[in-house]
Amino acid sequence: MPAGITITAETTGVILAGGTSSRFGSNKALALLHGTQIIRHVASVLEDLFPQHLLVTNSPDTYRFLGWRMIGDIHAGSGPLAGIHAALHHMTTPQAFVVGCDMPIIDNRLIAYLCNLAGNWDAAVPWLAAGPEPLYAVYRKSCLPVIDRQLREKQGKIRLTLEQLKLHKVTEQEVLAITGDLTTFHNINRLGDLQLLLEKEPGRG
Repeated sequence: MPAGITITAETTGVILAGGTSSRFGSNKALALLHGTQIIRHVASVLEDLFPQHLLVTNSPDTYRFLGWRMIGDIHAGSGPLAGIHAALHHMTTPQAFVVGCDMPIIDNRLIAYLCNLAGNWDAAVPWLAAGPEPLYAVYRKSCLPVIDRQLREKQGKIRLTLEQLKLHKVTEQEVLAITGDLTTFHNINRLGDLQLLLEKEPGRG
C-alpha cells in the first residue's frame, strides 16, 4: 500500500470491463496511454491498495494478461449495474470499491477516503455538481437485495437504484480538498477523450 495511505475496512478492488466500446471504435480498455493499456493503469492502483481484486467481464480471454480473478455477469445484458451485482455476489469482503475500466487516473487518496467512511450506509458515491460518479464508488454487501430486485425487474439504470439505497454522498468540495481537481473522474469514451487526457497529463506514465 502506498506510504501514508491506510484502508481500515476490508475491501475488494473491482474493475468493470463489460462495455461494448461502441463510441470508441475498439476496446478502449486496451487502448494505450503513455505506452500502457488503460486497464493496466487502473489495475495497478487497485493492486497497491487492496489484497483482493475482481475483474467483472464477459470476455475473460481478453484480460488474462492481468492475472486477476475474473467473474461474469449473473444478469447478462444489464449493463454496469449487473457488474456491480456480480462483484457483490462473489466477493468475500464486506464492501467493494468499484471502478470502470476506462478511468486511468484514479486517485489512491480519494479511494482510501471513500473506503474509510464510517456510518450506516449502503454506498459511498462522489456526488459532484455535474451529478454522481457511481462507477468510482464503494458498495457494501447490503446493496445486494435492492440491486438484485432491480435487475430482476429489468431496471438496469444505476441512478434509479441509487435512489433506493442509503447513500453517503461525498461532495465535490470534499473531493477537491483531496485531489485538487476533478481530473481523476476523466473517463475514456471516445478517441477524443484519450487525446484530451494526453494533453492534460503530458507527464504521467
